Amino acid sequence: MKNILIAGGTGFLGKYLVSFLVDRGYEVKLLTRNENNAVKNVSSYEWNIEKSFIDKKAFEGVDTIINLTGAAIGEKRWTKKRKQELLDSRLKSINLLYRYVSGNNLPIQTFISSSAVGFYGAVATNEIFTEESAEGNDFLSDICKQWEGAAQQFESIGARVVILRKGVIMGKDSFFYKKTVPLAKLGINPAVGDGNQYIPWIDIRDLVNLYDFIIKYPQIEGVFNAVSSQHLTMNEWAEILLRNFKKRKLTPNVPDFVLKLIFGEMANMFLKGSRVSNRKIKELGFQFSFDKL
Repeated sequence: MKNILIAGGTGFLGKYLVSFLVDRGYEVKLLTRNENNAVKNVSSYEWNIEKSFIDKKAFEGVDTIINLTGAAIGEKRWTKKRKQELLDSRLKSINLLYRYVSGNNLPIQTFISSSAVGFYGAVATNEIFTEESAEGNDFLSDICKQWEGAAQQFESIGARVVILRKGVIMGKDSFFYKKTVPLAKLGINPAVGDGNQYIPWIDIRDLVNLYDFIIKYPQIEGVFNAVSSQHLTMNEWAEILLRNFKKRKLTPNVPDFVLKLIFGEMANMFLKGSRVSNRKIKELGFQFSFDKL
């Protein structure tokens, strides 16, 4: 059974993934910057990215590293300072892991890292993006490109590298769910813009199963879109929520200019979105259990 070290494992996805992997018998360890974020019954080890420090004991017996680090993209307005924080929180953590692993000749076989469908840019287009599609030309695409480039360093030490371009993660405690569901419960329409923008998404249960699938099959490597097959628009999502809470759509979509006043450049992330294909991972045998809402 694989021995896994998770970096950035105390957020929504991390906690769910840790619990999932432990239940399946994996040996799981966590890197954490704060002892208060330790997970019950899981060994936690200190690391400090700014001081370039990692507890050496964290790597004992480890053959697989899962990287989930990165400050939340939608948490704050994108000031110049915030943009640098978003980039640094992704690159510095991976670079530190790479320096430590390569410098100590550690036998890491697999490095699974995160990216996002933002790689293709915040755009509205008829194109269905595949892993071979070109990157976009905005801040989101640039940060994803550098993020993926940092992860690919691990190829130089012979590790297989898998990068997941994730869509919006759907789950009860996810950022998107928590921002839209309370509005729908009150009968407020949570859709923004014209509502025709697509929301590439994946159920949290499918996402953790995807990690398990990748760990089990060593022939899997490269970049994969982690999204469901259903091409969901913002209007459709709003209608589903309102219907499930037995509410009618009484308010209009939030206009573009309102979001731009509130969020500035970041508003494009909410106002634009295209379809993304999951065909590549499906062709390797992965089956989605929650492929439609």
